[in-house]
Parts: sequence; structure tokens; C-alpha cells
Amino acid sequence: MRLLITGAAGRIGKTLVCGLRERHELRGFDLQPMPELDDTIVGSVADLDLLADAVEGMDAVIHLGGHPGGGATWEQVLQNNIIGTYNVFEACREQGVRRLAFASRAGILGAYPTEQMRTVDMMPVPGNYYTISKVFGENLGYMYSSRFDMEVVSVRIGNFNAERDQPEHPHHLSHGDAVRVFERAVVHPGVKFEIVFGVSDSNWSLYDVDHGRRVIGYEPQDFADVPEQERE
Repeated sequence: MRLLITGAAGRIGKTLVCGLRERHELRGFDLQPMPELDDTIVGSVADLDLLADAVEGMDAVIHLGGHPGGGATWEQVLQNNIIGTYNVFEACREQGVRRLAFASRAGILGAYPTEQMRTVDMMPVPGNYYTISKVFGENLGYMYSSRFDMEVVSVRIGNFNAERDQPEHPHHLSHGDAVRVFERAVVHPGVKFEIVFGVSDSNWSLYDVDHGRRVIGYEPQDFADVPEQERE
């Protein structure tokens, strides 16, 4: 497939580039240079015209770009995560790109107690502007899938650490599983709109990982074996 990855210079973006470039034709989009790729566009997701150029000719888009972190101000979130996410969806619609994988966050459900399994049908409980932007992106994806016949998968990413490959907690996403979940999000047939948890497998059922297996065929290969006394 021909895939555009926004945020390709970031931690997850670089991991996806390394994991997908042997199987797919990749184009990167980021504010920073992307030396791992030959086909790149440097710019902001706040620039709709530039995004339209980036999306042209793609089969699917993986949208990771935006301002990271719970400490982001409203203005940072507004420009980079809300307007920017709208621009990505709108550029896809204009250019006829039907499949989009949106990087959401598992922290949308962070306020629920740890003894309760988090499922995709739970009401989001955002605690900051950054998380609000992820709720917005998920709902925008639903609207574009229903109104414009697009195919959208929101991947609720857990904790991703560029220095730690293997998971140690059910909230963690390993490097290999990051590649697996986003690849399944863009290649799995028959998707209309889905939400899945971007976490690795674990003996602590904090997230409904089986839902991702059912709806996009995401089979995490890495496993967090958490001692019972640490499950809190």
C-alpha cells in the first residue's frame, strides 16, 4: 500500500517507518526532517493545502501528528490537534483516500478504576485539553465514516516508550505491537468505523484487547506478565 504517516519523525512514527517500509510505500509528513524516508513533506498539519498535496495518491493515512502530552495548552491543542486533525480528515475526503487510522489514547478512560476492564463502549472521561482532542478526533472519524463513506480506525494507544521495547504493564504498547496494530488498522478489509486499544497483551485484563482481534485482526505478540501483588 501507499501510506502517508503524519508525525513520522516522532517516537511512534519512527517505529512505524522502520516496521512498515519493507512492505509498503511510505511518505512522511512532519514538522521535523525524516531522514529514514526518501519521500517526505516537512510542514504543519494546520496547513490544509500542504496536507492535500501529501495525501494525494495515497491508499491510506496513519495520523500520528499533533502536539503531544497532557500539559498542552488550549491554543496548542486547538491548532495542532483539533484543526490539524480536521485538516487530515478533510484532505483525505478531498483526495478520495477512504482509509484512515487515527492515533487516539487509552488515557481517554484513565479515570476508571483499575479493577474494571476498559472497553470501547465506555464513556470517555477526559482530564485535559490533549485528551479532549482525542475524543474530538474519534468522533470526527465517526462522522466522516458515516457521512463520506470513509473507513476509520481509532487506535487508543497506551504508554509507548522509545527506550523500552517490551511491555511491563497492561497499559504499555511494545514497538512490534505498535507496528502490528497500525498495519492491521489500514489493511484489514470491511472496516467502517472501529475503536481498538493500542496496547500489548497481558495477564492483567485492564483493556479489552480481544475487541481488536475481532474487528481488525490485531494479534499482539508481546506480553506483560504482571505479578498479582502489582496489579493496582
